[in-house]
Amino acid sequence: MLQLVVLGLVLQGTGPLSTMGYLVAMAMPAAVVVLLVQVVRRYRVARWTIGVPGLALLLVGGFVARDALAGIVRMLGAGLAEHRAGLLLSLLVLVTGTLWAAVGVQALAGTSAAARATGWVLRHRTALTVVAATGPLPYALVRLTWFTPWPQLGFDLDLSTRIWGLTLSSGAWLGAILTLGLIRPWGEVFPRWMPGLAGRRVPVAAAAVPGGLIAVTLIFSIVPMLVLFGSQTPTQAVVGALVFPCWYWGPALALAVWGYVAHRVRAERAVGRTQDPALAGAPGERRG
Repeated sequence: MLQLVVLGLVLQGTGPLSTMGYLVAMAMPAAVVVLLVQVVRRYRVARWTIGVPGLALLLVGGFVARDALAGIVRMLGAGLAEHRAGLLLSLLVLVTGTLWAAVGVQALAGTSAAARATGWVLRHRTALTVVAATGPLPYALVRLTWFTPWPQLGFDLDLSTRIWGLTLSSGAWLGAILTLGLIRPWGEVFPRWMPGLAGRRVPVAAAAVPGGLIAVTLIFSIVPMLVLFGSQTPTQAVVGALVFPCWYWGPALALAVWGYVAHRVRAERAVGRTQDPALAGAPGERRG
């Protein structure tokens, strides 16, 4: 465990965070297409105001910017091939760290200290989740400026880089939305536009595992980021700490996931008690 902490917090650098961000961004085009198709299929009004125009815009934009998109694909392919060993090591450390965190939580479960901590997290889970959801927003806004004449944290950007910045921004926005799902009804029951899953209960692990993995990634990036900021000018350090706020985003997301899991476990236990005749009381039985 000590070796994992040293490797994760000190020796990993900012690579795991970049890896996770790039993987999410690479999945965003497909996710957007699926979302728009479902809008067309499920929502009569939004079909013509959002779904069809959105798909048409993607089709036309993809044709016009086909050379730039091909450049992005070549860049990503070359990067993945060149750094595949380091990427696999980073993912291994992150997955191992997440598993160790789960083991630690399981070991502490049932203790009075854990019960008090869980009670505090449950009371403040809404605020903690909202704070966690603000974590990716500065980065998302900065990357959006790459599609304007005034790009921030970038200069002399070609079309491929601008499109990639938009993709990275969309991944960050998705992170904020999914984080808010930890306290929203659609974070517990799949919404009706989800193909094959509409109306079903969201498995706890479906939110807890990716949320926990991202939280571990952010926490492992805190020390490398602070070291990086420490070597910059005060202004650059402040800007970096605001655009990449791992220092509060990671802990807040970990607490938000904790609160989500505790809330779901408590809710399922309550449902189990009401459905158990031995606990809920037989039909017609007086309860005093």
